[in-house]
Parts: sequence; structure tokens; C-alpha cells
Amino acid sequence: MAGEIRFGDAVAKWGISFRHHQGGAGDFFMPESMGSGAVVFDYDGDGDQDVLLVDGAAMPGYEGEPPLSRLYRNDASARFVDVSIHSGIDVKGYGMGGTAADVDLDGDLDLYVTAWGSNQLFENRDGRFVDVTSRAGVGGGEAMWSTSAAFGDVDGDAYPDLYVANYVDFSLAKNPICGHRELGLRSYCHPDVYDGQPDRFFRNLGGGVFEDATSSAGFGDAKGKGLGVIFGDINRDGSVDIYVANDMTANYLFENRGDGTFEETGLFSGVAFSDQGAPEAGMGVDLADTDGDGFDELIVTHLDMQSNALYSSSGSGLFMDRRHEAALANPSRMQVGFGVAFADFDCDADVDLAVGNGHIIHNIDQYGTGSTYKQRNQVFRNDGTGRFELVEDAGFEAIHASRGLAIGDLDSDGDLDLVVNNLDEEAEVYENLTSSCAGWLAVDAAPGVPPPLGIRAELVTTNRRQVREMRSASSYLSQNASTLHFAHPPEDAELLVVWPGGRRQSFAGFHFGRTLRLYPRPPAGSSSSDQVEAGDR
Repeated sequence: MAGEIRFGDAVAKWGISFRHHQGGAGDFFMPESMGSGAVVFDYDGDGDQDVLLVDGAAMPGYEGEPPLSRLYRNDASARFVDVSIHSGIDVKGYGMGGTAADVDLDGDLDLYVTAWGSNQLFENRDGRFVDVTSRAGVGGGEAMWSTSAAFGDVDGDAYPDLYVANYVDFSLAKNPICGHRELGLRSYCHPDVYDGQPDRFFRNLGGGVFEDATSSAGFGDAKGKGLGVIFGDINRDGSVDIYVANDMTANYLFENRGDGTFEETGLFSGVAFSDQGAPEAGMGVDLADTDGDGFDELIVTHLDMQSNALYSSSGSGLFMDRRHEAALANPSRMQVGFGVAFADFDCDADVDLAVGNGHIIHNIDQYGTGSTYKQRNQVFRNDGTGRFELVEDAGFEAIHASRGLAIGDLDSDGDLDLVVNNLDEEAEVYENLTSSCAGWLAVDAAPGVPPPLGIRAELVTTNRRQVREMRSASSYLSQNASTLHFAHPPEDAELLVVWPGGRRQSFAGFHFGRTLRLYPRPPAGSSSSDQVEAGDR
């Protein structure tokens, strides 16, 4: 029926069998509870979505098989083949997250993996990845703990720039004893125990080379204990901005001045703190128009007893925390949210919400507070006005400590599926079985063309406006497929495409079940109307 949302376990059906390795144990080293993420991207350029699941690393006290981040190639029939060994993706540090973009504009997607330890940039060479971190200058340093990272073109030169969120100054030598003293339980430390590490911004100079432009671009000494990051035109001035979710410090909103330099306006804009004026444990983040007014809302996931926040745009660059009005506060109050994604799961033309949950403290069940380490993930259905209802029977039967969450059309049937990376357990892979997803429209770059990060597409009808923006990473340590999905375009629908820099195009007369392929400029010998082509899935 219309409005239902239903997922089915597709691990066996699709063959994505992955177990995350926590990497440490024993009295000296607490089990690492922050990683890891998932990336949904078409790395081989064949038109379907592949999946990378990031793994941890062997740490003191660890016994077991060597952790290995795994790449699964989609064979076009929604059967995934593990190509990890021959992919060239060899993560050296404790793997945290990933983000993909065509950094050298050669028509395929390159991959950046963050870690506790040096980060790595893998250049895609015809489907095999080569570590080019040293030449590119984006390693970050062995002493850094990088979490989420994202690509976006901040200065309009078409080359994706890179923002890297860094967390806290932890090392094996800085490993204090924390936990519940009365019960004799040693547990994961609160972030207040550590100093924060400064984020980094790398400007893409072309030719596969970046420069550290953190200071010159206006980011200063941003030590916010960052965990989530997203690019987007948040204030609707035509330039891409950056939002960073920080753990128990003020969140950052870096507004682009229009020239690739930034000003931090989080407090002024209303997205730095909770509705009570307090910092929260910001982890995952996403951005979408939830109420159909053409302006985006921000979701930020948090620790239990805080609830997840929804910052709603007024359209003037100011936001209000409307977690209660959106009915998201109570269902998330006892959860610890990490991965998060807005998506139209039921194909009714508004965006719904998925959240991956799981506590930080591995022995919280023994604290007697009612909190649990493993928690059920959640799906919320949007009623069309930006108010959400928890779907109790969405098919999320597994209970794990979930972290990274990413979405994409994994079986090329027009609806959006879901991947969740779980801490020290098997990943969850869900097929969207919602019966109302009969009609759809997708928008993507033409084959061999770099995805135009920052492009904005609006599907306009007489009574609804669906807004989608092409971006790299979001959620927590993760990246969704870049393809833009729209539901049920009627015959009178118009698609408005706004390119970075402000160029506009409009299209009409398309049909259900099609992917519109966009060119950044007219192919040689064609008119401007040839900048889009339609093809069946």
C-alpha cells in the first residue's frame, strides 16, 4: 500500500558477506568502538553500484584473521563479487571511512580512505586502485585520527576539493582508564578526556596534486572533534558550503564566500548547538528538503539521552531545531545514532529517514541504566510535511552495534537499497521491497563523465517539488551512490537542473523507469538540447 516501507535481508541473495573486525581486546586496549563506514559507488563505470566496506586493523590483544577492507563488484544482476584482493585497496591504518570522487577528471571514481593513522588516496586506473597518497599530499600524518571526509568543488574549477574531519588526540600511550569505577568496569572514554585534532582542507590543484589550504581557505584551527561532514549549498547562494558534526563541541557551518574561502557561521545560523543551547555528541549528518519548501534540513545523530536533531531551514540562512515538531526526538532518545540517510524509500515524492544505531560503550548493558550496546536500526516515514513516523515493521530484524550506513539502487530496479557496517559483526544489506515503488526517474552523469558534484536537480509538478543535490560523502564515515532519484514523475513534470556556477537547464516529456544522463557541456557538434540523454535501466 502507499506509504509502506519494507526491506528484506539481501546478504545471501546478493553475496555481500562481510564481517567487520574490531581489532583490539584485553585489559590494556579497549575495543575500538568508532569505525567503520561503507561506500556505494560505481568504481568500474559499468552503470551499476558497487560497494566498499571499510574494516579495522589488528591492535594489541587482537587474535583472529587479518582485517581487510573489502570491495564488492556488482556484476549487473545484483550479484556481488569480492574483488578485494586484486583491487589494490590496501588500507594501512585502522580503517574508519571512505569517500569517492573523480579527483583527476579522467572519467572514473578515485577513492579516499580515512584511518587512525595515515589516510590514503587510491587512484582508479581502469578499475584497479593505486595508492597515490604521497604524490597527492593528502596523507594527514600518522598521528592523526581522521573520521569522515568528503569531496566538493568549492571554487568552481571542476576539480573536487577535500575536507577531512579529525577526531581526538588518542594514541596507545594516551590510553587512560575510564568507565564505571563502582562496578569495576573499564569502558570507552568520553571525548572530553582528549584534546581535539584540527580538521584539514585540501585544495585540488589538478594533475592529481592537492595543497593543504586549511588556513588560507579560512578554516583556521578547527578542533571540533569532528565525526560527520557534508558538502551542500546550505544557504542557497549558489556556492557549496560545508557542515561538520562534532562530538560534544559546537558543530561547524562553513559558509562559502563565493571564492572558495569560508566563514564559520554555525552559532549565528542556529546549527551549532541543541535547542537547549548545549553541545551534543554529533556523529552522522545528512541534508535534504524534508517538507517540500525547496530549502534543506540538516539531520545530526547523537548519543542516547540527547536525541537526534533536525535543523529546519527558514530559507534565509537561519535554522530552527525542530526535532520535537518533526517527531524525531522521542524515538531516538534511548538510541545512539551513527549512520543516517534521507531517501525516498516508499517513492511517494518526499524523503524518509534511515538511522543506524549502536552504543559506544561495549559493556553498557552492565551499567544498569537501561541502555544497550546492540540496538535496532530505524526507518522513519515522512508524511509529506516534514513530520516523521517510526516504521515498526520495516524489516530491520538484526540487532547490532551499527556505524556506517549508505544507500543506493544496488539491484537497478529504481528504488533505494541500504548497506550498514556493523561493529565487529556481519554487515547488513537490505533490498527495498516497498511495493509502491513502481515509477521512478534517475539523474546521473553520462558514462565516462565525472559526476558533477554540487549539481542540483528539481523535479517540479503542480503540487510538489522534489529537490536532490549530487554530493560525495554524508552519513557517518560513509557515502551514498551519487545518482539522484525521483519518484513518480507525472506527464506534466519538469526537471530543472542547476549546474555549479548557476547555469540552468530544463527538461520535460520523460517517462518512468529511465535514467537521464547529463553532460557537463554539449558533445562536439551538438546543440545544447543534447546535453541529456535518456536510457532504460
